[in-house]
Amino acid sequence: MIRVLVAKLTSCSGCLNEVIYALTHSDIRAKYNVTYFTEVLNVDKISNAELAFIEGSITTKHQEEFLKNLRSQVEFLIALGTCALMGGVQSLRLEGNIEDVKKTIYPEPRYIDILSEVKPVDSVVKVDFAIPGCPINGDALVSFLRKYALGGLPVAIYETVCSECKRKNIPCIIVTQKSPCLGPITISGCGALCPQFGRGCYGCYGLKFFDITREKINALLDRLVELKVDEGNLKAILLAYSFKLYSKLKESRC
Repeated sequence: MIRVLVAKLTSCSGCLNEVIYALTHSDIRAKYNVTYFTEVLNVDKISNAELAFIEGSITTKHQEEFLKNLRSQVEFLIALGTCALMGGVQSLRLEGNIEDVKKTIYPEPRYIDILSEVKPVDSVVKVDFAIPGCPINGDALVSFLRKYALGGLPVAIYETVCSECKRKNIPCIIVTQKSPCLGPITISGCGALCPQFGRGCYGCYGLKFFDITREKINALLDRLVELKVDEGNLKAILLAYSFKLYSKLKESRC
């Protein structure tokens, strides 16, 4: 049996729901033994394991130390979802004053001890594999678990959401509706869920960062500006689902 740890940092637990879905498959249950999963098991101590799944971003010093300790006890670590990979919606506070944010949200802000910045998992520990999404696709996780049990990993196909739209014969949202869509710079994997219902992609799978240049980002943003997209809304979208993209945006347009 392959021993598995599942840990949640700062997140909504949406990806953990998909983890539970994946672990309920009979062939998965026969090969994997979950030894730590606080949302499911009454176990509070981490032990050595082959696999660890991490959901969420790091927002406290305690989470940072917890993650480092967990990393030292596992052979292979997988970051699950946009929060773990890029910060997620917690990143909306990046340009604000952390004390002002605490006063806005908490009735007793003096008791809240959080980092001034939101950290993705790979900024603290080594990540061996990543499954993007907000939330992740449970079937993608099932595929990973089946292939890992056989000694391999899923083949990564690096393309944008636009490629998925083309295969499904979904008309381009930008061209036909003149509506904002981040599909041209967002990594695939969602099955073009929003465009197939006539809504533009808002980038929840994260930036297709490995071959996206400033010129490509600016070309899309210029087009969105032509469509009268509110810059405040655009900024919020970029911060929430890909602050790496937002950082590139600031560098290239300032």
